[in-house]
This record gives sequence, structure tokens and C-alpha cells, in this order.
Amino acid sequence: MDFGTFLLMQSPSARSSQEIYSRGVEMAQAAETLGFRNVWLAEHHFSTYGYLSRPAQLATYIAAKTTRLRVGTAVIVVPLHHPLVIAEEIATLDLLSGGRLDVGLGRGYQHYEFERFGLELESGRQRWDESVDIIVKSFEGRPFSYDGKLFKIPETAVFPQPFQKPHPPIWITAQSPDSLDAAVRRGFNVLSSGGCSIASSVRSSPRGRFRSGCSGPST
Repeated sequence: MDFGTFLLMQSPSARSSQEIYSRGVEMAQAAETLGFRNVWLAEHHFSTYGYLSRPAQLATYIAAKTTRLRVGTAVIVVPLHHPLVIAEEIATLDLLSGGRLDVGLGRGYQHYEFERFGLELESGRQRWDESVDIIVKSFEGRPFSYDGKLFKIPETAVFPQPFQKPHPPIWITAQSPDSLDAAVRRGFNVLSSGGCSIASSVRSSPRGRFRSGCSGPST
């Protein structure tokens, strides 16, 4: 069994942004010393709930300050970004970390974050589906084009390509049986805080349903 830690980068008191970030890096270094496998970094915007708006940037810095610890995003809020930018950031971080990256992707759930970016939370599913398709295609190592309802991408090659092949392990947030199915069908790992309810859904579902979509290795 492996253990990891999750950094939300909150400010329970009147700490400065510099102190919050310094303490976060120190906690990641301590996690490595204690034998933890990975550190996961959240993305939030416009509130003290989370001071980390660019988890990939902090993950890059933590990777440079550690030697064995895997760094992970938990999660990149996919609908808030262009998928090609996400793909480029993922590949760059994976290279700089020497292949120590785990990529957590999610749809987001904070209405006020979406509103301030001029987006609607409810419209995120279509954007999410197309974005994940584009991100995965970006890591195939050859030019591709995409003709979706929201994204129209002419023939494009993405550079750099990630260190891990075909790409870093991808983890998808899932809080319901349907989202579990969707992740497994793509061969992705699952991130969930659903606790007993999610565990119950997995146990009560036909065993083949969660095996059939997972042809690749899982971490």
C-alpha cells in the first residue's frame, strides 16, 4: 500500500501567500522523507479556500526540490483551460520531473470560479469530454486534427512530448457510478472522495463492468 498527501494550500489564519507556499513545499519535502509516494496539488481560484491557481507550476518546483516523490495535480480543472495548453504543461512538467508526474483531471464544481472566467458550470460536460479527447491525442506523438462542437483544431503537433509513455498516469475525479464507468472505459485511474458511497457502488456493480474498460496498467 502506498501513501500520499494532499495540499490544498489554504490559509486558516492571516498568513502571507509567501508563507503558505513555503510551508507547502516544506510539507512535500517532509512527505518524501517519511516515505510517502506522492503529493497531490489542488487548483482553486479567487478565494482563501485554496491559494493555488496553477498546480502544475508548484508541482514543477516541488519536483526540483525532491528526488523520489511523485507529484500530482488533484486536479486541473479542465473546463477552465484550453486543452492544448494543459497538454503542453503536462508534458513539460513530466520532462522536468524525470517522469514523476501523475495527472489528475476534473470538471470542477465551484460556480463562482466558472462565473469569474465567463463560463457556466453546467456547460462543462461537453467542454470536458472534448478537452480530454484532445489532451490524450496530444500525446500520440504525431500530428492530429480535431473537429468537435466546441473545439476546431487544424492539423497540429504538440511539443514537447511527455517523459512517460504514452503519457503520465491519468486520474479522473469520480463521485458517482456513471463517472466511474466513464473513467474506466477510457482506461484511466480514479480519484474519489466519495468514501463509503463510492465503495458501495463498486461492490454492488457487476465485476466485469469495472474490468472491461481498464486494459492498461493502473497505479
